[in-house]
Amino acid sequence: MPHSRRLWITLLIVVLIALAVWWIPNWQSDDQPSDAPANARDERSSAVAAIEARRGDLEITVGALGTVRSLSNIDVYPRVEGELLSVDFEEGERVKKGRLLATIDPRDYQAQLAAAQGQLVQDQAQLKSAREDLERYETLAQSQSISRQELEQQRQLVRQYEGAVASDRADIESARIQLGYTRITAPSDGIIGIRNVDPGNLVSSSDDDPIATLTQLDPISVVFSLPSQYVPTLRKQLQSGDAPVVTVTTVGDTRLEGRLTSIDSQIDTATGTVRLRARFDNATRRLYPNAFVNVRLTVDTLRDRVIVPTPAVQTGQDGLFVYVVGDDDTVTRHDVNVIASEDHRSALASGVSVGESVVVDGVDSLRDGAKVRVVSHALPGEASASSTAAGDADMQTPRDAS
Repeated sequence: MPHSRRLWITLLIVVLIALAVWWIPNWQSDDQPSDAPANARDERSSAVAAIEARRGDLEITVGALGTVRSLSNIDVYPRVEGELLSVDFEEGERVKKGRLLATIDPRDYQAQLAAAQGQLVQDQAQLKSAREDLERYETLAQSQSISRQELEQQRQLVRQYEGAVASDRADIESARIQLGYTRITAPSDGIIGIRNVDPGNLVSSSDDDPIATLTQLDPISVVFSLPSQYVPTLRKQLQSGDAPVVTVTTVGDTRLEGRLTSIDSQIDTATGTVRLRARFDNATRRLYPNAFVNVRLTVDTLRDRVIVPTPAVQTGQDGLFVYVVGDDDTVTRHDVNVIASEDHRSALASGVSVGESVVVDGVDSLRDGAKVRVVSHALPGEASASSTAAGDADMQTPRDAS
C-alpha cells in the first residue's frame, strides 16, 4: 500500500511540471502583444550595406619578386704582371672615374719603354744615312756612273729602315700603354668594395680574384619577370615615351618609385615570362645589389569607367551579377560584365549606371525583388569600424550627462 501511494504522488508531480512548462511561455506571449507586429515587420526586410557606383579611372597593377641589380658592376683586375706596391682606396669608399685605385711596380715597364725609344733612335740614324746615300746614288745614276740595280737596292734599303722606324714607334706606344697599366684607375663612378689582395703580392691578369669590385649604386635597377601577355601593352607605353611606374617595397616596408626602362628581347619558354628592368634613383642607398624586393607595376589604366566595389560582384550560374537597390527599397539583380578588378574595385562594361547603389554586404539572404533596409554606406570593414566608434560615443553619453 505505501508503494502505491508513492507511485501516485510521483505521477502527480510529473503532471504539474508539464502544465507549468506549457503555461509559462503562453503567459509571457500574452503579456507582450504589442512587440510582435514590429518584429514581424523587421523580419520581412534584410539589413544590407550599399555603395553608389561611380565613374573614374582604374589602374591595373601586377606584382612580382625582383632582384636589385647594379647598372655597372666592374671587377678590377690588373692588366700587367708585377708586384702590387700600394692600394690607394678605402673599402666602401665612393670613387670618381679616373681615381687611382692601386699601383704595380713600374720599373720593368719603364725599362721596356726606354729600350724601345733607344731602338727608335738607332733606326732613325740608319734611315737618315740610307736616305743620304740614296740622294748620291740618284745623282750618279743620271751620269750612268752606277747601275740601275744598285740604285734600286738603295731604295729598298731606305724603305726597310722606314719600316723599322715605324715598328719602333709602335713598340714605344705599346710600352707606354703597358707602363700606364701599372697605375690602376677607376673605370667609372661607384662604390669600391672590399679588397682581395694586399700590397706586396704579385698580381696578374690571370688571377682568380679581382683586386676589388667597383659597383654603381645610384642610379640602380631592379630586374623582374612578368607573364608575356603584358609585353605588347608595356612595349607600346615605352615607345610612346610614357614609361610605366614601378614601385618596390624593401625590408622595413620602405617604398621607392622608379620607371620601366627595358624589356628583354626574348621570352623564357619554360615559364612563359619575360624579364624587365626598372631604374631607380638611389642616393640614400636603400636598394643594394642582389637584394630581393617586391615589385608592383602599373601595366594599364582604364579611363572613365563605371567603378563599383568588388564585394558587390557575385557569381551565379549564368555569370556575374550585382544587386541594385531601388527607390522602393527593393533589390533588382543586374547581370554585369567586369573588365578588370584591382584593389577591391571593379570596372564594369555594362549592367550598372553611375549613381545606382549596389549591395556590398548582406547579399547571401537576398533574392530578386527582396525588401531591404540600407543600414550602411561603407564596405564591411569600414562599416564595423564606424559602428564601433558610434557605440563608444553612445556609451559615454550617460556618463557625460550625469
